[in-house]
Amino acid sequence: MRRSPRSLVLSTAVAAVLALGLAACGGSSSGKSGSGGSGAPAKNINTQPGNDINPQPRDKIADGGTLRWPEAGISDQLNYNEVDGTDGSVSDIMAAVLEQPFYADSKGVPHNNKNLVASYTVTQSPQQVVTLEINPQAVWLDGTPVTEADFEAQWKALNGTNQAFQVSGTVGYDQISSIKAGAGPKEAIITFTKPYSEWQGLFSPLYPAATNSDPKKFVNDFKDAIPTSDGPFKLGSIDQTAKTLTLVRNDKWWGDKAKLDKIVFLSIDSDAQSGALANNEVDLQYGIGSHVAYYAQVKNLPNVTVHKAAGPVWANLTFNGAGTGPLSDVKVRNAVTIGINRKQIDTAIVGPLGVSTDPLNNHVLLTNQQGYQDNSGDLGTQDVARAKSLLDQAGWTSTDGGKTRSKDGKPLTLKLVIRSTNDTDKQLAEIMQSQLAAVGIQITIVPVPGSDYYTKYVNTGDFDIAPVTLGGNAYPISTAQPVFANPTTGSDGTLNIQQNYGRIGNTDIDNLFMQALSTMDRSQTIAYANQADAAIWKLDTIVPLYQRPQIVATNSKLANYGAPGVQDTVYENLGFVSGS
Repeated sequence: MRRSPRSLVLSTAVAAVLALGLAACGGSSSGKSGSGGSGAPAKNINTQPGNDINPQPRDKIADGGTLRWPEAGISDQLNYNEVDGTDGSVSDIMAAVLEQPFYADSKGVPHNNKNLVASYTVTQSPQQVVTLEINPQAVWLDGTPVTEADFEAQWKALNGTNQAFQVSGTVGYDQISSIKAGAGPKEAIITFTKPYSEWQGLFSPLYPAATNSDPKKFVNDFKDAIPTSDGPFKLGSIDQTAKTLTLVRNDKWWGDKAKLDKIVFLSIDSDAQSGALANNEVDLQYGIGSHVAYYAQVKNLPNVTVHKAAGPVWANLTFNGAGTGPLSDVKVRNAVTIGINRKQIDTAIVGPLGVSTDPLNNHVLLTNQQGYQDNSGDLGTQDVARAKSLLDQAGWTSTDGGKTRSKDGKPLTLKLVIRSTNDTDKQLAEIMQSQLAAVGIQITIVPVPGSDYYTKYVNTGDFDIAPVTLGGNAYPISTAQPVFANPTTGSDGTLNIQQNYGRIGNTDIDNLFMQALSTMDRSQTIAYANQADAAIWKLDTIVPLYQRPQIVATNSKLANYGAPGVQDTVYENLGFVSGS
């Protein structure tokens, strides 16, 4: 995303990649496979609205069929709200099984999901009160009605007051003062302590009171299991040997009957998914994103459509600022941030996908969201000379002309942990290694199995720098808050980081997020969000790289799925066009 100095010397392999990236910016951005390169200028995908999902009415979709959906890995923890369950595979699976109160459309505007919330009202004075009228037909798999008690139990589990619940985030739930039944158990009255602007994103999805009322059940009941459902699908089977999880139609479902008979989630390494799609072993490949090799393999496949949209996720470098390592010093973090050339990285990684992008300079709002602005200040542009000066100030000095640095006899070496099977991680690591050598920072690249990357390294803090992809959606502020929340220590000494893998934060950032989420004035909310972002840049524990293009290859007959952008997927409407 940023300029590199003329003096920067890259390895032959990396230089070739960069040249490819620059050349590829003129490629086609067509969503149809087999279209090849048209020579048209690449569009900046992050400024393109909407999505690309092959929308089809239900009467055009065949009744039946199996959707084969690959995941890089399937988490054994299927409670998305548990600290170890915040995983893309869990989101994909549980969105088919559990309902959420509101669905976002293609523009990110939330609307009530009438299968769960038949209607709702909101009052703002003297305090914000949301009343949800729960669909009278809504039941759990065992026939137990979905009621106010389910909303109340989830609030109590996630509001942070009971630290026995190891949760992935408390935002929003910590601003509710009470949830109680109204005229009956099918009416939930939610009262907030102060206005909360992104309240529609709460309870997404809604887990049952049966598993939210006990910290042990919160962890254990969804461990390699899905004990219940209130959505169009339910668990069919989990095959540990074949590494598959199969969902089948929920016969207790009261909404539109799912068009598909089954959805089979298969654990397939990312590098093998393109081949599986080519061999008709799966029906889609989601994680193409910024993977040039994947895109090259799928763009001309017969009977496959490549969908492109502005992605709601962003790639970044996360610094581990905890402990006494070099990155615990903000000057060293700053030196790394301005020692790399983000524009060069972005061009190399995203350019060959037939789209262009610019450095993402905001940690909260994406480039195509209202209120986005660049808050990076003097950390937004590569500055090798200043990076060297910052390292000198931090006591990391050089005796060999800047090739290496040391302090108290210890060399300045940072461990960059990457997924061993992820080509983009490898490419990024090599570019960074070359760029940071120019300021005297030595990067040791540590490849680890993809299945261990988060559980054994990122989640536990066993890294100095880690490439992380973070998600966004129609609720950008509440989504970002757990990523930057100041970690807290529980009574048992356990550090709850939520999603703050860098492990440091401050009260200024916490307060700005709280203010952003506490006003119903959208312009003021955006102002606070940008102030929070400026404070995050000052702390400098996460360096945004680029907003990732959402590139998804699917069976050309697959309807109502592709590159959804910020739109929620309606699983009962997934299926194959009639006659396929």
